Amino acid sequence: MDAEWQKGQSESCLTVGVLADPVAMPVLIGDQLAQDLPQLLTDQVDSEQAWDAQVLRERLPPSDSRHTAMMELAETKMAEYGWDMVVCVTDLPMRSGKRAIMADMNSERRVVVVSLPAFGAMALRRRVGAVATQLVADIHLPGTPQEGSAQHQRRRLPVLAGRFRRQTPDQAGVDARISSSWGNARLLLGMVRANRPWRLVWSLTGPLVGAFAFSAFYLLNATVWEMATMLSAWRLVLAVVGALTVMTGWLIVYHQLWEPARNRPRIEREQAVLFNATTVLTLGLGVAFLYVGLFAVNAGASLVLLSPDILQSYVAGQVSAGTYLLIPLLVTAAGTVAGAIGSGFESEDSVRNAAFSLRERERREAFRRKHERRQESLEGDGAGF
Repeated sequence: MDAEWQKGQSESCLTVGVLADPVAMPVLIGDQLAQDLPQLLTDQVDSEQAWDAQVLRERLPPSDSRHTAMMELAETKMAEYGWDMVVCVTDLPMRSGKRAIMADMNSERRVVVVSLPAFGAMALRRRVGAVATQLVADIHLPGTPQEGSAQHQRRRLPVLAGRFRRQTPDQAGVDARISSSWGNARLLLGMVRANRPWRLVWSLTGPLVGAFAFSAFYLLNATVWEMATMLSAWRLVLAVVGALTVMTGWLIVYHQLWEPARNRPRIEREQAVLFNATTVLTLGLGVAFLYVGLFAVNAGASLVLLSPDILQSYVAGQVSAGTYLLIPLLVTAAGTVAGAIGSGFESEDSVRNAAFSLRERERREAFRRKHERRQESLEGDGAGF
């Protein structure tokens, strides 16, 4: 009798498959979503229904606006594993006009596609769980009423209120869509997070070694001690900002990370602007993390190596705790500029690998190849005349 009861329970349980791109952020969020979905669906959708979720890491193909290739793969995995519906989790950005798409749903295929960049950089677990739950609910309870009705409001999760917009697009293959009210700003932050800019600190050995070596030299230079304690606050701030800007700009220009927007169709120009903004923010944050780490090392070294008696012979006024902050501040700024020179020993591929996620590199490479093919075609047509 127990075996029959367990069999009945298994048959009545609805299983949601979570298909996650096998790269850092989708894998992390996919695992979290698989943990959270059964409880979310029980609490928010149908407490009398038994729910389960299983996660599978699978390379999700780039698709058209209807996500055809991705949904076909999801249907294949659904049949293979006996799932009742599938949520695809990818870091591929999706846009509709100027709005960033967070998720699309096809009720006939029983597939939801979630795009992580549109969720921004904060509270991804909670937001992705809320959006996935809402669209799974629309699949489980078909005939979702128009937004604004009492029934839909009862099923609408609180986290979605006022932040995300749910709509039914006039587009074949997409029955429901949730988009971000912040548009490109949230998409930009999400793309930067997917790149994990903090990896830049230990991924580029050239700038790191150069910055450490020159910092050690400047830390023992009495002229730097005098300058650090005599410069005004705004000059020190300008020195720090200038050092960060120099290194960020050098990495972008020297390693050809800037995507030209001229001579491109309008849609590609917008994409180039988004790529360039992502590059600046990713590298800027990465260099800032490098600066903070280097500053901590220099501050510790100054406490060990520079005694108050030695400093008093060179700096004006009384040696205080502020002195041991000002000197590493200027030393780190100088070391950061020297680190920019060290980045010249890095190859373009190594910088791209450090700065961008795998899928971001693939998107940029495809973007460049498309432009190069167009240019070659135009040159060929011109030569024909």
